[in-house]
Amino acid sequence: MLNPLWTYDRKRSKNLAGILGVDEAGRGCLAGPVVAGAVLLPTSFFTVPANRKACLHVNDSKQLKEDQREKLYDSIIELGERKQLFWTSGEATVQEIESENIVGATCLAMKRAMDKISIKSNRLWKPQMKREGGLFDSKKKSTDLWIVSVDGRPMKKLPFEHEGIIKGDTLSLAIAMGSLIAKVTRDRQMKKLSVKFPQYDFSSNKGYGSPKHLKALDSEGTCIHHRPRFLRNILNKPELDQSEDKDQQSQLSFF
Repeated sequence: MLNPLWTYDRKRSKNLAGILGVDEAGRGCLAGPVVAGAVLLPTSFFTVPANRKACLHVNDSKQLKEDQREKLYDSIIELGERKQLFWTSGEATVQEIESENIVGATCLAMKRAMDKISIKSNRLWKPQMKREGGLFDSKKKSTDLWIVSVDGRPMKKLPFEHEGIIKGDTLSLAIAMGSLIAKVTRDRQMKKLSVKFPQYDFSSNKGYGSPKHLKALDSEGTCIHHRPRFLRNILNKPELDQSEDKDQQSQLSFF
């Protein structure tokens, strides 16, 4: 049995160097950083039967239970240790979300993850700045070309050449792996924050606007890990109204 995500990426990377998949976690949260995960799959990855078996259950992280995500995360790490693939994560802080808006901060997190994976892979993949003429450089041999895929629509503020795939984490193995790296990395961070700030139930809601989280915000106020930009329309707190938010991209609905 083949994972259709495996088949999707194997077919489109044929005769190319491979695929870089990037996804994020925490974009719609009220607290904590936004985290991006990046996974680089050389075309040779798809020629190893053991890799195919290890990827059998890889899927969009949102469609998996926590224990399933943890196991698949460990599998990705193991594949990385065996040099079958390369993976990294990058993040943008609450302060950067406040100053850059969530779209800009998401692009910062993705860029950081992509920069790191270039270094980690010993420049096997090198970031290409955006330019006219499409995704690929026609002067390169096909075996030197990489597909760079980001979940969702293309990101205008992401400076590197890439394509956007709507619901890419349900289609592309590399993007789904990136989503797992991002989700598990961020969830672990939020669990650590929950020890210091138990009133917000971060270990359960991971910073999303659950009823218990919203109730705690109303009774306890915010902590340093909450996102002021996201809370101005939820809490009537004068200290959060630091500036008028004119960026409609950051106005997400929580209800």
